[in-house]
Amino acid sequence: MAALSQNVDYASYNFHPPLKIPLVLAANFGELRSNHFHTGIDFKTNRKIGYNIYSIDDGYISRVKVSPWGYGMVVYVDHYNGFTSVYAHCSEFKGELANLVADRQRKEQHFEIEYFPPKDSLKVKRGEVIALSGNTGGSTAPHVHFEIRETKTEHALNPLLFNFEIADTRKPVIRRVKVYGLTSEGYRIPNRAKVAAVSGSNGKYALSNNTLVIPASFTSQDGGVGLAFDAIDQLDAADNICGIFKVWLIVDGDTVFRQDMTRIDFETNRQINSHKDYEEFHQARKHYQKTFKTLHNPLPIYDRLKNNGILKLQPGNTYNISYVCADAYGNTSSVKFDLIVQQGEQGTSMDYYTPNRPYLYPDSAFMAKDEGYMILFPPGLLYEPIQKVLNNQGVLTFGDARTPLQTNYKLMMKLPPHAVDTEKIVVKRVNHRGSVTAYKGTVHEGWVTIETRDFGKFSVDFDTIPPVIGKSNVFEGMNARGKELWWSFSDDLSGVVDYDIFIDNEWHLLSYEPKLGKYYFSPDNNISGVKQVLIRVEDKCGNATEKGYTFNF
Repeated sequence: MAALSQNVDYASYNFHPPLKIPLVLAANFGELRSNHFHTGIDFKTNRKIGYNIYSIDDGYISRVKVSPWGYGMVVYVDHYNGFTSVYAHCSEFKGELANLVADRQRKEQHFEIEYFPPKDSLKVKRGEVIALSGNTGGSTAPHVHFEIRETKTEHALNPLLFNFEIADTRKPVIRRVKVYGLTSEGYRIPNRAKVAAVSGSNGKYALSNNTLVIPASFTSQDGGVGLAFDAIDQLDAADNICGIFKVWLIVDGDTVFRQDMTRIDFETNRQINSHKDYEEFHQARKHYQKTFKTLHNPLPIYDRLKNNGILKLQPGNTYNISYVCADAYGNTSSVKFDLIVQQGEQGTSMDYYTPNRPYLYPDSAFMAKDEGYMILFPPGLLYEPIQKVLNNQGVLTFGDARTPLQTNYKLMMKLPPHAVDTEKIVVKRVNHRGSVTAYKGTVHEGWVTIETRDFGKFSVDFDTIPPVIGKSNVFEGMNARGKELWWSFSDDLSGVVDYDIFIDNEWHLLSYEPKLGKYYFSPDNNISGVKQVLIRVEDKCGNATEKGYTFNF
């Protein structure tokens, strides 16, 4: 699979730009995010919405989706050269695509839709306007998220390699280096880490006295030492923090680690939680990327590894370290220093991961049960060993809610004796911040079963309270013609799952924009006269609220 994207002749393609404004980046390919690498590039749109978005080449619409979350309004175009282009956070679709989406929403009677048109049923030409730029979904400011994927594998490719006119003469910035004591599997041993600041500019960086000294206990017979670097990139027209394209770690003249962000496989993308220093990123917003990997990390971004980048160092020795990073335009930066290991006794991973302190391990399954719960936790969910936290005192506490997991595990909880209406049962999870999430599970023989990718505090609850129709800009008998109408809905537990507006008993599109907390309706000119309007909101447990009006359109 890797050979397909690595053998692409990027210089041979001359794509139409997706926008006809200066292409300024808010984010680049491979940038670190909460649980994934950024799989495209984000074009700034001058803090406005409504710019034309153009298909970069001939092709056909292969997928379209409308959601209040994630990519928001997004369109995928399959091209005949083996690539797929993606345009996300749109404010509206244009032409036949707009008609197609409206038809699907009417057919499904839902704002949120996803559709895969048959091949060639909706063709587009190079340079054709297919949508307008926006700020929908998980976008935090107006921009266009743009991707190029390999159609056959669906791997995301770095769009900056395809010769779009984006100015970049700035070299990456190296800010810090961090050293860890590691197990033989590449797991970080807690309380064995040291940080050193890096100074410099214009591609040349250094540590104080060009040395970094670590205790002998960082080394071990059964493990080793690993390095990570807080390095970022910035392009000419904006100061946004972007990600690094290529990385080399050279130890005593030998390249022991090399990283290449040419492509990203969506199936392994969440393994970013193993690649980055997760705690530093989420607690201090520092962008440490490891130059080693754990035994179970399957990311395809490493194209050279010696002992998985784990350094077998010895007390009393000095090692010459060279770290080089580059952006997609060939601008490079480097830092060189001597890593000095003090004389003394080597450590061992068993100093921390001891049998008398129970742990959960990435390569092991875990099962636990009592009269109130059962946990089925398969291998492959954890990125590093974690201390087991499990107790059930009315509320089941399992793990640290801040710990990321790769996939789901199964949790079963015993229903209380008075549980009658099984449609109203949810499993409530509370995280470390006190935020509540409710899961609508499967009920069978006195147990409710859910699948979740989170730790936290769990309990069985009942959702019998319907959603609330809150603030709005409407009132009974109002003249609504030509006005955008909006409402706010809320639900106390399981969450709103369906929302509709009916005019004289006919369904119409009610759209949702979570950033504004509004559900809105824009009447067209076909609606006129005095009409009976019904708003209906339903939560995941089937509790519904309705409110009727008479409007003059």
